[in-house]
Amino acid sequence: MKRPKKLMQTLKISLVVAATAIAGCGNSNAVDSETLETQGLWVGVRFEATGNGATGVNVEINEGGRSGNDVRLSANERLEVNGNGMIVVLEEDEDFLDIDYEGSVPTDASDTLLTLSLFRADGSVNNRTRVNLPNKFAITSPANNQATTVGDIIVLQWSPAGGGAIAMGITTQCSGLLRADFLDVADNGSYTIDTAALPGIQDPAIPRDNGCTLTIDLTRERRGTLDPAFRGGGFVSAVQERTVQLPLSF
Repeated sequence: MKRPKKLMQTLKISLVVAATAIAGCGNSNAVDSETLETQGLWVGVRFEATGNGATGVNVEINEGGRSGNDVRLSANERLEVNGNGMIVVLEEDEDFLDIDYEGSVPTDASDTLLTLSLFRADGSVNNRTRVNLPNKFAITSPANNQATTVGDIIVLQWSPAGGGAIAMGITTQCSGLLRADFLDVADNGSYTIDTAALPGIQDPAIPRDNGCTLTIDLTRERRGTLDPAFRGGGFVSAVQERTVQLPLSF
């Protein structure tokens, strides 16, 4: 999501330099994985498919709990994901003071079984973290970048429909307005949005000439089973997410 650029150029440069220095120092609080027992690990796992034929993986490991120190895998330990026989070794990604392990499984097929395995230096393997991808779907209407005017009624349609609920995010971004709303709606393949009723859209302070951007996200999610060896807790989830973005004029 883009943010307003209101900082002076010199301040921007200072922030970039400072961030680079921090990143160069690494995470001084990170704990080496070989110093920790498996039972002391908190593990958070998210699989995300967006319709491009692959499923992204993000894993975070902390010491003792969600707010514990980041854990850095030693050279003798690794994380692997198995997606219906396709095995991917996750790579470390350090972003400022946060350490994650990421990868991409070359499938996003409905109901794909995804299994995470932690290989320890002592030869043990913790491979009971697993979840199935939710069913695939596509947003069929409106088309991406379809011109829309405030006052239009958008009939959002997706296929195939599912059962239960689907999570929806509606983000309106204008000059002077950034509003995100989240709700659960029936996963029946259709939902109507009145653009004139979008929260904040009628504010007279919004410059009418610039227009806005309306972003609609739909997400199906399944929760999986975390390996019981990770007694520090955690979660595993898999989502199918689709997005449509519309220019919104007055």
